[in-house]
Amino acid sequence: MNTAEKIISLRAEKGISQQELADAVFVSRSLVSMWETGSRVPDSLSVEKMAALFNVREEEILSDRKYAFASSLERKLIDEEIAEFTDAGSSPGNKEQAKRIMKGFLNSLGGVDRELFMSRYFSMKTCKAISEELQMNVSTVRGRLSKLRKKLIVFAQKEEKNER
Repeated sequence: MNTAEKIISLRAEKGISQQELADAVFVSRSLVSMWETGSRVPDSLSVEKMAALFNVREEEILSDRKYAFASSLERKLIDEEIAEFTDAGSSPGNKEQAKRIMKGFLNSLGGVDRELFMSRYFSMKTCKAISEELQMNVSTVRGRLSKLRKKLIVFAQKEEKNER
């Protein structure tokens, strides 16, 4: 059973609608629909929330392991990377300001850099999975992500300064 079929099955067993699942994992109903058609794959945070909701292991939902964390070490590495750009300079006062800064930053990036950043920090994919998808060397992915984190810090600092 693939990921889409598993989500449909678990949702049916629980007796909840797509909207109820969306509300429970803080996503849109249309995204749940895309998961169930197989046109999108849920990110690891959504998988984690669904696993808790359905009382199953994450591995039971996500059939393709390349979208999941390789290990607890990988989760720790991602947390440390995120801390670089959230703790080192950018401290937006509210969620709306943070969203505005992130949206501006993502819009400033080229397609590959945007995909790299989103794959790592939104979809929480491993560097290895990203390198395979984008046909890049793993060290190239890591290097570009490091530069993107630094670029985000500078971008956020400029935006915060402009807002004062």
